[in-house]
Amino acid sequence: MTIGNAVKYGTDIVGRRDTMLLLCHITGQTSAYIMLHVETPFTDYETFLSYVSRRKLGEPLQYIIGEWDFMGRTFRTDSRALIPRPETELLVEEALSFLKPAMIVLDLCTGSGCIAATIAGAGEYSVTAADISTDALALARENSEGLGVNFVQSNLFSNIKGMFDVIISNPPYITTKEMETLSPTVLDYEPHLALHGGDDGMDIYRRLISESLNFLKPGGALFLEIGPAPVKDIMEASGFKNVQLKNDYSGLPRIVYGVKPC
Repeated sequence: MTIGNAVKYGTDIVGRRDTMLLLCHITGQTSAYIMLHVETPFTDYETFLSYVSRRKLGEPLQYIIGEWDFMGRTFRTDSRALIPRPETELLVEEALSFLKPAMIVLDLCTGSGCIAATIAGAGEYSVTAADISTDALALARENSEGLGVNFVQSNLFSNIKGMFDVIISNPPYITTKEMETLSPTVLDYEPHLALHGGDDGMDIYRRLISESLNFLKPGGALFLEIGPAPVKDIMEASGFKNVQLKNDYSGLPRIVYGVKPC
């Protein structure tokens, strides 16, 4: 089998984009290199065939190759946590625009740790990452090695101590009805604990927003990725000021943040 044969085989089964990403991962080469060397013998075809078969069955590409980029960093990815997504980069960007050196940050529902690790690596911040899942925390530790992140196994704030300048979270927000219509690539492989937010997708937000006021310093800010837009109303009703709603790349409400009054 040549590289060109592999490109054709994979493209016919899982599409060109996924094929190229799989080949780049296996060979350690760029897509340009692959297309310039289509006549070159391809020796690692057994691994490639296995990857294509797994992708055909619906396993996420990110889990197959075991890594994915998020805000310029490469993170380990597997079924212990959700795959980092571009919308979450917007959440981190908004938080970083608020942060100042030496501020103390809490990342709730940390999952893969991509938020905590990115913030910890971006400046002189003290970062704590919490999750109810011990498996997710283990992955987050791997992704945050050497960055000084503190980890706590906690059901939201149940085991959290101290006060924070910023609390940031991408909690579960898929409704029960939406769970039934998710793509098999998501539903059959990504952890439901990190996806399902109750009948209306608001279960975690109701707890998180009200309880966060007990852990935010005066003038501190809460940053949330959201599904249902009414999360903004809950923040305002809870007493947060200057509550702002930001759209994602598709023009849908995706980020909300507000400040605890001084």
